[in-house]
Amino acid sequence: MVSGEPLESLRSDLMARASANIAPSPELDWPREYRGVHQTRRRECGWALYQATGVRKGDREAAARQGRENFRLFGAPHLAVVCSDGFLGTHGVMDCGAWVSNFMLAATAVGVSAIAQAALASWPDLLRKHLDIGAENRIICGISFGFEDKEHVANRFRTSRAPIDDVVAWVE
Repeated sequence: MVSGEPLESLRSDLMARASANIAPSPELDWPREYRGVHQTRRRECGWALYQATGVRKGDREAAARQGRENFRLFGAPHLAVVCSDGFLGTHGVMDCGAWVSNFMLAATAVGVSAIAQAALASWPDLLRKHLDIGAENRIICGISFGFEDKEHVANRFRTSRAPIDDVVAWVE
């Protein structure tokens, strides 16, 4: 968990790196590509968010600016960096996913807003420079959190949800 001046220093370095268009070098494999329903849902969500934040389709500069908000941590005053011991492999990553979900549910229960951000694992070297994260730990993601700015248009945005029968196979 990081906040205050250490967070501001990290935020500054993340924004500088993102603004310089330096290629990410995450420790975990990111999706090679999105296909089919995954691609459709990703595009739908992305375009709806861009529309909500005033980014017009085809405006690459505005889209990049909105994308950099990830590295500004959306202005949040706190950040949790989620790591797993490398020797735990995929099981450690799965456990972290459960931890992230529970953290976000618990935050919501006490009136704190949180957003999980895989993008924060883009440059592990920066996170290690600012935080005491050992090389044996794999950086999974970040969670930016704080009290919601209810006036910000992005905070009124909600993704659509697929019908349950589209994502669950029922075997009886």
